[in-house]
Amino acid sequence: MITRKMIPEYLKYILPTMLTFTLAGIYSIVDGIFVGHAVGDAGLAGINVAYPLVCLILAVGTGLGMGGGVISSIARGEGNSARAARVIGVTLFMLFAASIPILVLYILFAEQLCAALGGQGETLVQAVHYLQVIAVGAPFQVLVTGCTPLIRNRGQVAYAMAVQLLAGVINVVLDYVFVMQWGRGTAGAAEATVVAQIVAFLFVLAFFARRSNRIPLRDLLPDASICAHIVKLGAAPFGLTLLPEVSTVVNNISLSYYGGEVALAAYAAIAYVAFFVQIMIQSVGDGSQPLISVYRGAGNADAVRRLRNTNYAVAIALGMAGLGLMFAISDLIPPLFGASEVVAPIIVYALPVFSICYIFYGFTHTTTSYFYAVDDARCSNALVVAEAVIVCVVVFVMGRLFQVDGIWFAPTVLQIILAIIAGTLLYRRHRARK
Repeated sequence: MITRKMIPEYLKYILPTMLTFTLAGIYSIVDGIFVGHAVGDAGLAGINVAYPLVCLILAVGTGLGMGGGVISSIARGEGNSARAARVIGVTLFMLFAASIPILVLYILFAEQLCAALGGQGETLVQAVHYLQVIAVGAPFQVLVTGCTPLIRNRGQVAYAMAVQLLAGVINVVLDYVFVMQWGRGTAGAAEATVVAQIVAFLFVLAFFARRSNRIPLRDLLPDASICAHIVKLGAAPFGLTLLPEVSTVVNNISLSYYGGEVALAAYAAIAYVAFFVQIMIQSVGDGSQPLISVYRGAGNADAVRRLRNTNYAVAIALGMAGLGLMFAISDLIPPLFGASEVVAPIIVYALPVFSICYIFYGFTHTTTSYFYAVDDARCSNALVVAEAVIVCVVVFVMGRLFQVDGIWFAPTVLQIILAIIAGTLLYRRHRARK
């Protein structure tokens, strides 16, 4: 565990990140509440079908931003400020370049993509309405999401938090106006998100326009070796951001097959609530990443180990608290999302069952964050790939054996397997460095 002297610095990074992630989860839930009440089960299910594609936007920004942030922080720990600035410049270029294909793809093929993710009937219609609007704001969302870890890694944690909080507040206010007051439905929810991201982008632009944060134009030019390193290291945070949505896609397809639109609507509400707990746990690893990376660059192995172990304690405690909370409030969730009488009892039963996985989630995902924070792309990527593959197998097998009930239990089986893999990789890394 961290020493008493390390606590203020640890809290400086952890608390703003946890607050940002917590409010992001709340904003996401509020978004679902408005759509559920204004549009009904089909609207909620439609956003749930389209959201993996939205999450791809977030994952691209997070992956490139975290990759660049880790490399720049390690360079700062080594005392190489010129390389740190160069890495940030290349990251900014990559963020913009990566957003354009997403914009084009989503505008041209929204219906085909949503149908492939399990959308059907009115659910598909609502999903397409949502995605076509989100596509317009994709460049802003990629840049804001990717610049947030860059700003954190420059030590400006409070500014990064303020930008995200502002975007969240604007999103919620406009959600209410567009969805509840103007009746814009799922398209209105997407419009609120796009406007919020444009405003947030202006604040990110203002940050890098300051003299102390300004990146020389020559540093914005691409560099093949830096690009390759960012992609290699950013693959794990990219995967971690996308993994919940990989699970959502697999679950949507399986639930659509075994339970139809009723099961899909129930899972939509569960996914909103689950996202809140998952990003809370993820905030522990992401929040401490700049510290771990700097200490790794400075060669302070003892500080790195202490931070890692403290992260385990905090993340596992959050997972246990999340499980207890889901058992306590499961009765309150259906009316919160405006669930129908058919869908409500399924949510009450499935939410606590689904949440058992949080006992193990804190360990597995904090381990992945630790690996990429210390520039161990091989282990971090191995865990991400393992989760992506195993979730498909586990959901398929559990669905075949136990139908819908099996799918609710699948996340726990998945996280148990991943905990064993993560523990093995940690042990091997420890043995190799002795």
